Amino acid sequence: MIKIIKPLNSTRLTLVAVLMTALILPGSLSAQNSDDSSRYNALLTRLDALKQEATLVEDILQIQRLGRSFGFYLDKGYFGEAADLFTDSGRVQYGMDGVYIGRERIQELFTRHGGGSVNAGPGLPFGRLNLHMQLQPLVTVAPGGRSASARWREWALLGNYKEQAQWGDAIQENDYIKEDGVWKISAMRFYTNFVAPYEGGWASLQPVFGNWQSDVARSFRPDQPAPGNYRPFPAVYTPPYHYANDRRAITAPGPIALRRRPNDVLGQLEASADAQELKLARLHSARAVENLQAMYGYYIDKGKWTEAASLFSEDGVWEFGQRGQYIGPNSIRRGLALMGPEGLEPGQLNNFPMLQPVIHVSEDNSRARGRFRSDVMLAKEGVGQWGGGLYENEYINDNGTWRISKQHYWVTFWGDYDQGWTGAGIIPMAPASTTNPPDAPPSVRYESFPNTYIVPFHYDHPVTGEPHNDMGRLAADKAAGRNVR
Repeated sequence: MIKIIKPLNSTRLTLVAVLMTALILPGSLSAQNSDDSSRYNALLTRLDALKQEATLVEDILQIQRLGRSFGFYLDKGYFGEAADLFTDSGRVQYGMDGVYIGRERIQELFTRHGGGSVNAGPGLPFGRLNLHMQLQPLVTVAPGGRSASARWREWALLGNYKEQAQWGDAIQENDYIKEDGVWKISAMRFYTNFVAPYEGGWASLQPVFGNWQSDVARSFRPDQPAPGNYRPFPAVYTPPYHYANDRRAITAPGPIALRRRPNDVLGQLEASADAQELKLARLHSARAVENLQAMYGYYIDKGKWTEAASLFSEDGVWEFGQRGQYIGPNSIRRGLALMGPEGLEPGQLNNFPMLQPVIHVSEDNSRARGRFRSDVMLAKEGVGQWGGGLYENEYINDNGTWRISKQHYWVTFWGDYDQGWTGAGIIPMAPASTTNPPDAPPSVRYESFPNTYIVPFHYDHPVTGEPHNDMGRLAADKAAGRNVR
């Protein structure tokens, strides 16, 4: 059974205790020889490296917290607080509106887009909805720990009471700088994919031609024009990836086997350092696995089947609903192509966000499992569709690079956009393809909503330690005549 990773604070505190003991160790040794001296110096070197590793993990958590705070501030009209997350010379490239520079300009930009008042304090006017969910962070800290980049997905629910309701979808590619020990946003590149009316949804949008800007940019001119040009959905555009051809986001220490240490003072400290090294390695790995799954999601959003398939191990398995199992990167690329052509086609939306991760790394840092939620936005040929489901996946540490060894998307439901996920709106799962057949049949036969299927949990209850019993509980409910199909 894979155990839950302990919080970072326990690692940090234990590491500090080991370091302090090591610093006073020379005076406590009754005799020193060259071997002891060598071991002692090696221990100090390891502890210094562990301190740096702990700082890196904390940096990533702080950057994630920064991005999520940004969304909470926009939600409630705290536009000044949102702007204060930026450096003095921070920049925001907002779609094709242009680039706004400096906190005051950034505050006014978000205030105008959010429907607030530039002359009033924080908060939104009555009836204004301005929800901006910051999802799926993929953070990469540069060597030296002074700068970083991250990719975010934003889903927005916007509108005015009794006037209009809208969906929003965007990608952020952001840069960060650490100033006096505090991470700040130095540049935000906000790529609007669409803002669509609730009625008709994203599938009802018409193509946009030439240069395009929001109403805000027409009355609030940018400091610089936006570099390049792109068109929003239903055109297909892929914002640049900061991690293109860079696998640092999914790297971590390789598998670790604890060594037997001498039963002396130095040996006890070495053993303690070994334990902290393993704990930090597993924390790194949890971060790498979350990034790996986020990377997969960003690729399939835009039909990058080749890039997505490259994230799997050589014997990796991709299983989707009842389509069957595709094994190995080449075959997995074939399976992914069931969703459309490489790069998608105009008017096709394929948003698969990777949300709510629960990740467990094995004791020796060699394998991991993860459970993710993915509630899906689709469109093709002018027809919109909802989807919902879960991933229960397995991962392998390939000499320090994490890869997907088994990915299984369990479909909860498919539904028509206008009719929803009840009654006539329900869409059944697709069967195995006869023209692009899988390498093996589905591992489990099940039916999606309105039927109930409990996707097995890879972990026991985190508090009680009891197994979840998965379908056994459902079978008991059925036997007792409870209202379960």
